[in-house]
Amino acid sequence: MIPKWIARGAFLALLLAAQASAQAVGFSLGAAVDAALQRSPGLTAAQYRVREADASLRETRTRRLPSLTANSSFTRGDNPVYVFGSLLDQKSFTAANFDIYSLNNPSLTSNFRNSFEVGVPLFTGFELQSRERLGRLGRDAAASGQDLAAQRTRYAVAESFLQILFQQELGRALSERVAASAAEVESARRLKEKGLVLGSDYYAAQAILGGLQTWQARADAGLAAARSSLATLLGVAPEGLEVRGSLAAREYPLEAESQLLERALSQRPELRQASLQEGMASALRRKEGLSLLPKVDAFAALETDTRDFNANPWNRLFGVRASLPLGDATYLPRRSRAEAALEASRADARRARETVQLEVGQAYQGYKGARASLPVAQTTLGQAQKALALFRPLYREGRQSILEVLRAEEGLARTEAAYLDNLYSLHAGRARLLLAAGSLDESAVRELEQGLGGAR
Repeated sequence: MIPKWIARGAFLALLLAAQASAQAVGFSLGAAVDAALQRSPGLTAAQYRVREADASLRETRTRRLPSLTANSSFTRGDNPVYVFGSLLDQKSFTAANFDIYSLNNPSLTSNFRNSFEVGVPLFTGFELQSRERLGRLGRDAAASGQDLAAQRTRYAVAESFLQILFQQELGRALSERVAASAAEVESARRLKEKGLVLGSDYYAAQAILGGLQTWQARADAGLAAARSSLATLLGVAPEGLEVRGSLAAREYPLEAESQLLERALSQRPELRQASLQEGMASALRRKEGLSLLPKVDAFAALETDTRDFNANPWNRLFGVRASLPLGDATYLPRRSRAEAALEASRADARRARETVQLEVGQAYQGYKGARASLPVAQTTLGQAQKALALFRPLYREGRQSILEVLRAEEGLARTEAAYLDNLYSLHAGRARLLLAAGSLDESAVRELEQGLGGAR
């Protein structure tokens, strides 16, 4: 079996080669989604945020380890206490230094002090525990953001892909209607010159033809816009982009709305993020509340003092020290800020939950409506086709006007457009429903791809 990273590399190389040669690149829905995920800036940013969170968590954990510090300083002065202490530290004090005049009026003395200190935190006032909890929650929130970015990318690709299919098939349908209508109008023009067709009917038919042509131009522009959108997501040239598949009448499964809502509330990345943000705010409030506790660490130091580096006597110092912040004026504002952040995160979580409920309800009703209206659209399309088939021979027999034929052409064009729009709404509604439920994953993309008749 070919390793996944080799397959992806070969796939991207194929895309780049095809783009460089300006040849057409054909994509099924699954291949388009894979290509977009590989180059999505939003997904890349989310992946690096996960790495950032992992590194931050490792940084917090390493703070429990011993730390080694090297210090170096140079001082020079004639302060009696400074000179007396420096000479003692340098172990160069002699009997002559007890002279009263020398003690009161020492000469300038230099001292080079170098030290190595090892410190081990014993008690940090639960700060490290709070930071580690914040780190774990931040990493999980970043992972949820990565999942969210991936699902949104899949949906953006699916929507653009379906728009291309819709605009392509709409353009083909309108092209057929315009060609047929143009032929009928040209025939009517010749008959009008012979006085066999009323001028009012002829010009009204021309107006209908003009409307169809305008509609076709808009469909072509819509196709170009959809192709440009998908090309941007895939990083290829719009001119060489082709999609494989068709808008087919496909019945996807329809779960109960309550089941979809339950699934969404349990697995929507936004809700996981909101819950994790609330947990982070709670941990931060606890951290600020405990910030007045003392901090204790053990230390050991080796120090050397010298005047000219000819001798480097070492001194040893070790012990335990504690620090207690007294009179910290920032404590109350920091605690108030943390409490406000916690309440805000709780409100954000409730808002996210309500938003999810609204999105699931709207997506469910939209998809359900597309399913319910599809048989009606199919029946209407068949009736419009029959009407046009009946009008044409009647017109040629002189029993119907050209205006009625063009109205039938226009009616068929509208019913074809409505039917294609219904098919688009069916597939796009399914994708939107899966996104709302938080389950627009690889298997969902495969389901949509099979519904479009595309091959991976």
